[in-house]
Amino acid sequence: MPGSFSGIELARRALQTHQISLETTGHNLANAGTAGYSRQQAVHSATDPYTNPVPFNKLTVGQLGTGVEVRMIRRIRNEYLDTQVRTSTSAYGYWATQEQLYARIESIFTEPTSDGIGDVMTNFFEAWHDLNNSPQDPGVKAAVAELGDELANLMRESHSQLGNISESIVKLKDDGSGNLQVDGGQLKDQVDVVNDILKQVRDLTQGIKKVYAYGNQPNDLLDKRDLLLDQLAEYVPLNVINKNDSGEIELQIFGQEVDFKKKDADYPVATIQYDETNDDILLTMNSITGSSTVSLDNYTDNAPPAGSILSLEMTRNKVEEYRANLVDLSEALKKMVNDQAPFDADSLSTDEFFSGTLGDANDVFRVNPEIMTDPTVIDGEKALNVARWFTISMDGGNVSVGGVDFATYDLDGATFSEYYNAILTNIGANSSTAMNMTDNQYAINEQILSVRDSAQGVNVDEELSMLLQFQYGYQASARVMTTLDELLDHLINRTA
Repeated sequence: MPGSFSGIELARRALQTHQISLETTGHNLANAGTAGYSRQQAVHSATDPYTNPVPFNKLTVGQLGTGVEVRMIRRIRNEYLDTQVRTSTSAYGYWATQEQLYARIESIFTEPTSDGIGDVMTNFFEAWHDLNNSPQDPGVKAAVAELGDELANLMRESHSQLGNISESIVKLKDDGSGNLQVDGGQLKDQVDVVNDILKQVRDLTQGIKKVYAYGNQPNDLLDKRDLLLDQLAEYVPLNVINKNDSGEIELQIFGQEVDFKKKDADYPVATIQYDETNDDILLTMNSITGSSTVSLDNYTDNAPPAGSILSLEMTRNKVEEYRANLVDLSEALKKMVNDQAPFDADSLSTDEFFSGTLGDANDVFRVNPEIMTDPTVIDGEKALNVARWFTISMDGGNVSVGGVDFATYDLDGATFSEYYNAILTNIGANSSTAMNMTDNQYAINEQILSVRDSAQGVNVDEELSMLLQFQYGYQASARVMTTLDELLDHLINRTA
């Protein structure tokens, strides 16, 4: 049979339970705006009754309850939604990064709002037409030289600006032995951030395991770790595997397991190298079994694009492609104009109208400085043959101009303007795709985050109603204790 004071013990448990519940609710309200916070809940459970039925134990009135206790304080979290959020975050990180970079690329090419390479190239060949009409006019010859120089300047500037973007992504430096190494840039910075996040995840995991070992629930530490993992997903494709109830997790980045639990001395666990042979960035990660290397250029062959680090490398490749296109255009321009030899060769030290190579700092692409000094050396009698090249498609084959066969530069069968417009179209199409995909992934990500927040986020109205519920529960429990106190007072002090 329960003792005379068992009721007081029951009331005490109820008071304590509702007090803990009130404090838990207050913790939720205090963190209603905290990033990554998951709503917590004090789980109530009836305490063991008096007494447990056992064989041959005769009970007179059945089991008698002994009150309530807080069995655990759990956090409301759905790890399946976490996986979905991280996948969506990685995809958004990829396209958002590409959108930002393409905005920089498009700013280099001013068409169609103002005169760019295409317009100046058209004006340059029209000047040759004008010179054909006035072959001895020194003013027209000067115009031809100036427009040629302006065209070369614009191509140099565009090529240089693209190089700046590429270098801002990956800065390469000779290590002294002729090998290029990654020396800076956004990609290296982001890999550093990944290593820093992995360190923080490691430290939190150690704390989480200790709390679990003592039989407690490390809710706030788990929230902080999950927030870091969400941030990590912005940079890399991430797979998180919860291994057991001890707080241990396994991390897979680019599909490779990462040993993030190493000591500080063994960090960084993720490093990048430049593969000069294939112009590729290799990401090497330390794993429990050794190390694994991922080629960023080849990763998307078998997996969807994800993470800003991958986006940086993919865009860097496209930038280098655009630079190579400009070099081809400049080489074609130089070859086809120079092959016509529209100048007085005896007055020049080199038989070139255009000289140098685009991208070569020691021999810049430009109009022959001797022609710029004295444009009258331009031969107006050959102006029409030069002008004709503007409308001729070039595929590397021979073309007859003015009765003479010339081997053309290979521009994939395009004219000068068609080839340049194809570069702009390619940039515009990729930029448009990046913008559209960014918008789509943003909407998807927001939708999934909203679903997750509705499950784990703090609803202030709901918490306030819970606050009232526990407040009344606490007051009722206090009233029970007061009533029992009065009964005992009557029994002890007033019974004769």
